[in-house]
Amino acid sequence: MASIAVVAATTIVSSGANAVAFGPYNIDGTVPGTDAAQTLIDDFGSTKEIGPKNGSPTKITVIHTAATPMLEVTNPNAQVDLRKAWLNLKRQGNADFLYFGWERDSNTGSGFIAFEFMKNGLPSGCAVSYAPATCNPWKSGTEAGNVKVGRSAGDFLILWDQSGSSAVLSKRTWTQANANAPLVLGAPVGLPPAQAAGLYSADKFRGEAAINLTAAGLTDGQSCTTFANVIPSTVTGNSDTADYKDTILQKIDPLSSCTPTLTTAPADGAGVALEEGTLSIGDGVAQVKDIATVGLTGGNATPTGSVSFWLCNADTHGATCGAGEGESIGSTNLSGNSFPVDVTSPTAYITAAGTYCWRATWSGDAANGIPAVSENDEPGECFEVSAATPELTTEAGPDVNAGGTVSDTATLSGTATQPVGDGISTTLPVGAEDAGGTITFDLYGPSDSGCGQGEPVYTTSVDVDGDGDYSTPDPQFAPESVGTYHWVATYSGDDPNTNGADHNTDCSVDDEMVEVTDVPSTIETAQTWVPNDSATVSATAGGDLDGTVTFDLYATSDCTGAAVYTEDVDVAGDADGVTVGTSNEDAFAAGDYSWQVTYNSDNPAQRDIDGSCEETSSLTVDNGDPVSSD
Repeated sequence: MASIAVVAATTIVSSGANAVAFGPYNIDGTVPGTDAAQTLIDDFGSTKEIGPKNGSPTKITVIHTAATPMLEVTNPNAQVDLRKAWLNLKRQGNADFLYFGWERDSNTGSGFIAFEFMKNGLPSGCAVSYAPATCNPWKSGTEAGNVKVGRSAGDFLILWDQSGSSAVLSKRTWTQANANAPLVLGAPVGLPPAQAAGLYSADKFRGEAAINLTAAGLTDGQSCTTFANVIPSTVTGNSDTADYKDTILQKIDPLSSCTPTLTTAPADGAGVALEEGTLSIGDGVAQVKDIATVGLTGGNATPTGSVSFWLCNADTHGATCGAGEGESIGSTNLSGNSFPVDVTSPTAYITAAGTYCWRATWSGDAANGIPAVSENDEPGECFEVSAATPELTTEAGPDVNAGGTVSDTATLSGTATQPVGDGISTTLPVGAEDAGGTITFDLYGPSDSGCGQGEPVYTTSVDVDGDGDYSTPDPQFAPESVGTYHWVATYSGDDPNTNGADHNTDCSVDDEMVEVTDVPSTIETAQTWVPNDSATVSATAGGDLDGTVTFDLYATSDCTGAAVYTEDVDVAGDADGVTVGTSNEDAFAAGDYSWQVTYNSDNPAQRDIDGSCEETSSLTVDNGDPVSSD
């Protein structure tokens, strides 16, 4: 290749000159500038470092064709030994601005600093390390998957001529006649003040520069500009036969004028953004989605790639839902002709109430130099799945009379099933168990107010298995006192999906009131009588009495018919008179009765007395009507 003559570049800013506000950068000699995003650190001093071999295959214009091994360990002189480099790229308006800074090991001596900016990434031989056996960082061509690597047309060098205290900047651009033609490095073109600004630090160890790439004809200011590989170096000059003295061979984060943005908003299963970041667990499964808005600043491109979504339980992973954490929910491709683009995630199914946080990552667009972007640290990415609040209604059993039993029935509805697995699923979970817990029935009374009258007079509980009716278990309770009683029912809930509930805690619900009453009394009389008779036996002489009196009772007025009662009573005693009587205990109904009394004397001196029907009676009974307490 023919040698290209050295072309002098314009002196932009020399040491000690005033600072220059150049696009988004302030070039004031303070290196690095506040916007320097990446720092590259290189070995220096007596430390040997890796760099290209000196030789005809590794001249600046042909090094991309050099066969490996083409690197070796060298120790450059201090004035051309780089310690650090800084890189940044921004778009302002319709122009791309490039910043670079450098630091060398000596602040005296002259030389050329060259920063080469390449759109393509490193060849595969440099993927693991800059190993001399496999790596040529400048290599150009196409590798597996039709991936372009290394130098290509449109790439360029920015050269800084360190002549004394001047900052002389120029550009050299690679061109190619066709895909099969060799790369050609254009002649040095000086960068005037409208296109570039450069300045040394006060101690001359450092320098910084900013280039308006669009004004310099290196970018169009519209499409995305990216540099996947940048090699800061010192060279022997700006000629085609220049050799490399020192190089900083490090992988960089691609520089891009296109800055992707990614904002997200949690949504329900229908894709509607959540109001106040909350939704209910419902009946045990909450369907959620994430809405990602992918934007682009600093260039134009057709949306491509996909957004991947992860969902984290904040109790386990925290609110950041960092890389490698959470459940992968899947991805959704971008579509449309321009940015911004809204992308909705696949549906996630949540079966445990709690706090959850999304993480979304856009893959970027390597072909247009747009890096990937992730969004996971915004407060809006987290949302609350609240537990279900069930409804508990109750109905007491009927009022009872004293001595009867009372009961209560609670109807529980609106519970949620229990969590399945870790609570996050990408498919609709099945087989969840119903809500558990207990319903406790407390009975207060007797009083009009009921509640607040100390401890309940009765408490019992039943286990819950989801929605349904639950009654006080047997044996039912029988209050000992009459009055008004009030049932109070309390459901314990079932963490984390179902809240507790209660009913009638203020005893204001009529359906939960039970009256225990006494019953009216009635008295109905029925008179009976027990007939008995007595007789006094005496004699005028003959000694003491000795014999038997026989009493016969007839249910007639004339001692006819069969006797209904008979009793023999012994008589013994003084002849002046002995009284004896019957001992009947049987009751007889009203009617006519007669007694026949006979005395049989066992004393021969005294005579018998035959029976006679001298005693009669007639009994009439009026029991009256029954009498009630009513």
